[in-house]
Parts: sequence; C-alpha cells; structure tokens
Amino acid sequence: MVSRNSAVTLLIAAALCFSVDRHGVQAQDAKCKGLPPLKDSQSGYQKRGDRCEGLYVANVGSHSLAAMSFSLGKIRYELSPAVRLQVSAPGQTHPVYIRALAIPPKTYYRMDAALPAGASMVWPVRDVLLPEKLGDSRIGIFAWKGEESAKTLVPVRVVAQEPAAAPGPPVLTVQASFDAQKVKWRSAPAREDGCLAFGPWQDAIQRPVTASAAIAINLVKLPAGVHCLETAAQSGGSASWETLKLRLEIPSL
Repeated sequence: MVSRNSAVTLLIAAALCFSVDRHGVQAQDAKCKGLPPLKDSQSGYQKRGDRCEGLYVANVGSHSLAAMSFSLGKIRYELSPAVRLQVSAPGQTHPVYIRALAIPPKTYYRMDAALPAGASMVWPVRDVLLPEKLGDSRIGIFAWKGEESAKTLVPVRVVAQEPAAAPGPPVLTVQASFDAQKVKWRSAPAREDGCLAFGPWQDAIQRPVTASAAIAINLVKLPAGVHCLETAAQSGGSASWETLKLRLEIPSL
C-alpha cells in the first residue's frame, strides 16, 4: 500500500496571466504578467494574439510530481511554418483555461490562454514551437475550470488539420522531478464535498524511469464524469512517496 506522507500541489496554480469571476473568463492581461520572460530572445514569454506564450526564467524546485498533459488522444503535429493547431475542450459548457508546457527538463516554455465555452483557439507553430524545436513529443497541454481552490482538469483536443479524426481516449501525463522506481495511480468517483472510496492501486510504469520522463496514464476505462485521481511516485532507495492529487473530468463525447 502506498503511504501519504507528502502531498504536492499541482503546478498549474502558479502565475496565471488571466483571471476568473462569476461571469466567466475575463480578458487576459495584455502584459502577460506572472512569468519572467527569457531576456534577449524573440521566443520570450509574451502576449501573442489571444494567448501568452514563450520561454521564461524558472525557479528550480525540489522533489515534485506534476501533471504535464491531459489530452484526448496523442498530440500530433509537424514543425512547419504553415501548421496552425486547433485547440478545443470538447464537451465543456463552461469557460476553461488552457496551458501548454515543455516536457524535457530545463526547457522552460509555457503557453496560456482563456477559452470560452464551446470555442476553439488557433495555436500557430511558427511563433515559438518551430524556432525552439518543440515537436509534438516535447509538449504537454491541459485545461481546467473552476475556482482557484477547487480546480477540475479537463482534457484538451489538439488537431493539426481538418477534417480531423474522432477524439482519442483521455490520456493523463505526469512527470516526476526525480528518478522513480515505482509510479502508481488510483481513482474514485468525485463528489462536491470530496471523493468516494478509491479503487485499487495500479502500476503506471513497468520499470524505473529517469527524472522528468513523461509517464502516460491511460484513463480509457474511466466512465464519463468527475473523478478524484491520486498518483504516487517512489524514488530509488527511498521508502517515502511523492503524491499528486487531482480532480478531473472525463467528458461524454
């Protein structure tokens, strides 16, 4: 049984460049405050149309376990100037917030955008992804809705061209900042005031992984609805576990 002797807050809470009120999504801050952009670089984090995107200067943290991507199927695109990705959150009737991150270690890239209900956004590859060589295997993306204290992750769909195939199954990608010998996860139906009983722990990896490796958790067997999900990772030679607790929604498509 995995212990719960530490808890890591999901990193998506920090430094938002937009805000929420009871009426929905407000306009993004035109100055994209919150992240120090990489100096003397055209790829620095800044306002780019209806989104904030670019490289930033990061504060390196301690041991952590974080969500890096929550998508419907795998992200597929070519690094070509003509590619314009279509980003949406299918099945959502409320405004959501989009965030993309670079998966490789020491690559401090982020994209933030506010997405009204039922809308989609255009994400040009040529602005930052192409010059920084951030291909589809190097990028994670997710969305969330709700108040700061009670976020619910929702999966994002990214397509490079139309017409696109039907949405793929929901896949959650997490990342440990340390070499992990074991990674496990379990889920429970969510309630407004918490979670019902969790199911058994399942293995997320079959062999040890190095720090910052992308760890995919296939959630295809989870029914539509809101779920509590707990992930735990153990570093080699340690009896302690880092844990990540999420609230996520599987849409009915």
